[in-house]
Amino acid sequence: MNRPEPDVGEFEVQDGEYLADDEVPETLINLLKHIAIDFVPETRVAAQCINDWLDTQQDLAQGTEVIRGIGMGSFEVRGTTINALAQPYRFYLLKRVQDEYESLDDNGKKDVADMLSACDMKAVLDIRLTRDIGRKKNLEVWL
Repeated sequence: MNRPEPDVGEFEVQDGEYLADDEVPETLINLLKHIAIDFVPETRVAAQCINDWLDTQQDLAQGTEVIRGIGMGSFEVRGTTINALAQPYRFYLLKRVQDEYESLDDNGKKDVADMLSACDMKAVLDIRLTRDIGRKKNLEVWL
């Protein structure tokens, strides 16, 4: 990252340019569809688990450090039940994506929503916690 030239030794024929018109290759859409199979259900369940926990935390002071995991959530992927730790940090990151989406103009929002729809991930724009997470002294904290 500290070199001015592209560090792509194994790809010496690459020009380092992005695809024209921000084109997203079909191969990437297919990869994202595969990731969405468990990412979207796990994100939904984790949000529900954390939001349920937040409902019971009436005295949770602003600035309180966010713990790594808040309970377990169960979801199904292709007929298999999976139990996963509900991790608030993923929503700190997801909120950054959602905020960036909200900052776009209508055409930009449509383009992003269309791409996310194509890869079965549009739901991530709406899955939210009832309380935001911020950062203080390199730690995630409840706002």
